[in-house]
Amino acid sequence: MEDSSLGAKELQRRIKDKHKVEVPYKRVYAGKELAHTELFGSWDSSFNNLYRFKAEIESCCPGSFVVIDHHPINEEIRFNRLFFAMKPCIDGFLTGCRPYLAIDSTFLTGRFRGQLACAIAVDGHNWMYPVAVGVFDSETNENWIWFMQRLRDAIGAPLGLTICTDFGPIAKLTMSQTIWLSASTIG
Repeated sequence: MEDSSLGAKELQRRIKDKHKVEVPYKRVYAGKELAHTELFGSWDSSFNNLYRFKAEIESCCPGSFVVIDHHPINEEIRFNRLFFAMKPCIDGFLTGCRPYLAIDSTFLTGRFRGQLACAIAVDGHNWMYPVAVGVFDSETNENWIWFMQRLRDAIGAPLGLTICTDFGPIAKLTMSQTIWLSASTIG
């Protein structure tokens, strides 16, 4: 398949156009899911790969922060949130970037929805410099406070740090909850 994002309806149409055969929608959908599972593994087993990812990062790049927050549902462990900041990115920010962080999130679409949050600095060439990434289910006070606490654990509280964000009143609450006493907030 050239494009794994094609829907079952489009695949059904292409099969009919190319091979002159009508295949029921359910069969096309099931075939697409089977192919996706064969290529990338099952969606359910992907969660277990997070722990392998964490172990690999910690062994290859000591000093990095990888935090996986989970909760039990019906005696099964379910993903809740993820935060990671690589040690080279942390060190690069602390030693070579301005004390400025832009923090924002965007929607994740697809089978599992949520938010992808990023803390981005600006380096000496005015280029964006990634410092930390987080994944959580929605933009709530609790999730932002959790993300900001993990960020503070990772980078500390650099003198003169300015944080720019567009999450308005949540920013003030987050700053007070995460004890960023030396940081100023724009947003």
